[in-house]
Formats: sequence, structure tokens, C-alpha cells
Amino acid sequence: MKGATVIETICSAFFLLFVYTSISKLISYDYYLYDLRRSPLLASYATVISITVPCTEIIVAALLIPNKTRKYGLLGSLVLMLVFTVYVAYVLLFTTKRPCTCGGIIRQLSWPDHLIFNISFLLLAITGIILQIRYKRTL
Repeated sequence: MKGATVIETICSAFFLLFVYTSISKLISYDYYLYDLRRSPLLASYATVISITVPCTEIIVAALLIPNKTRKYGLLGSLVLMLVFTVYVAYVLLFTTKRPCTCGGIIRQLSWPDHLIFNISFLLLAITGIILQIRYKRTL
């Protein structure tokens, strides 16, 4: 049952992360949209992204709760963190204009710290998926 506890912990961490950041983005929606419009890579799609990202974060968070959909929640977490990590790496490597489009406390991180944070959660998602696969096979 140790694997189940680790999976629960990983899912809880992602649930809290996605619910917190999505609510932060929606509460300060005008500020979030303003930053998206200032982003060199995202400006053309700012309105669509401003709605899609928080909604997707909420959906993925909801998928992490029931055991039946947890696999999809972990896969969604992996995809979201991969996209966020690629975006942060792109911004760090190729731009000088760096408006942060994150929500809440995460927006206080420096860009290098943000990359480390995202890579850590990316690795957590991979770990959760591997454990979910192994744990399901032992049932």
C-alpha cells in the first residue's frame, strides 16, 4: 500500500497546484490576460489561452480525485507541466521580455526558479504515472 500513498500524495500536490493557480488566474483575470497579451509567444492567442488554461487546470484537478480517472488526471498533469516547462525554457532562452502569466505565489519565483519548479512537478507527474501503472498491475 506504500505505492498507493505516494500516488495519493502526488495527486494531492497536483490537485492543490492546479486549483490554486487556476483560481488565482480567474480572480485576477484582467491582470492575467494583460500579461498574456504582453508575452512575445502567446500574445496572438491571449484570449483563448486565458480561458483554456484555467479551465483545463480545473478539469485535470477534478480527474485526479476519483481512482477511476486518476490515470487521466496524471496524464493531464504531465501534459500541462510539459507545456508550461517548454514555455518557461523558451522564455528563458529566447526572450528578454518576460511577463509572468502564472497565478498566485508562483508568480513570485524568478524565471530560473520557475523552470526548476516546473521540472520538479514534471518529474512528479512521470513518477505518479509509473507508480499508477505498477500499482494497477499488482491488484
